[in-house]
Amino acid sequence: MEKWYQQAALNCFRYLGFTSFAQVDQLTIPEYLLLMRAVRLRQADADYRVHQLAFQSFRVQAMKKSGKRQKPVFSTFRQFFDYQKAVDRACGRAGSSRFDGIGALLEKGES
Repeated sequence: MEKWYQQAALNCFRYLGFTSFAQVDQLTIPEYLLLMRAVRLRQADADYRVHQLAFQSFRVQAMKKSGKRQKPVFSTFRQFFDYQKAVDRACGRAGSSRFDGIGALLEKGES
């Protein structure tokens, strides 16, 4: 039991930002397990973002043929990532998705 407590305390200090043993002692086992699950999920999210960044880095360097020469697929950053469009989509503003007009088009076709 002492070894488990030491490991739990170490994890609390390392991953949860605890600064005293009093904080560790107030934690129940179910709370500890839930917090540690959250830590693992947070790490999975961070790993996902790192891999996504690596993929995007590879993608942004893509080239296409233009006659006999190669030229970048994206000539500007905005072609690669439209920040304003992403903000509009996140805020739920109309016209923020390329699929927004499909519903209106389908309704028009039914009448």
